[in-house]
Amino acid sequence: MEGMTVKEVLAFAKILEENSNKFYINASMTIKLTNAKKFLGELAKEELKHRDLIANLEKKIDSGENIPKITKKIENLSIADFTVSHVLADNADFIDILVVAINKEKEAIKVYSTFADSLEDSKVKELFSFLINEEKKHLRKFEEDYDDYTDEMSHDKVRELIKKMSSK
Repeated sequence: MEGMTVKEVLAFAKILEENSNKFYINASMTIKLTNAKKFLGELAKEELKHRDLIANLEKKIDSGENIPKITKKIENLSIADFTVSHVLADNADFIDILVVAINKEKEAIKVYSTFADSLEDSKVKELFSFLINEEKKHLRKFEEDYDDYTDEMSHDKVRELIKKMSSK
């Protein structure tokens, strides 16, 4: 981070989003379940929206415009604290994909927080605070989906899932 310009940090952030897009596209090519493929495709599109959001915010900074204000701080459900990231197998199901998505959002929040903490430019700090909040929105949605899905699963399935996640 040290010695990076604002442009370099924003370029890095866009690359992170593009890499996430590629990850979801590549995963969708190996997954067998049709609905899982579709969900991964939707996640890939979301990552491109993130990249475009960063590009638009970068333009606002360049032109001296204000960064949009955070109207509501998003709190997560802390499910991300108890999920273990793993590689998606070709027989991955919805819950497997959610766990990976939760961990990718958690990773993005961590990286953007590092950026925000290490930059001096107040506008760029504001930009990363905005991006962190956007990532928290996605994290919250995935955690809610995870919570809803696991509530519907049998207790045996939940135990199996926890065992599977613990062994990775």
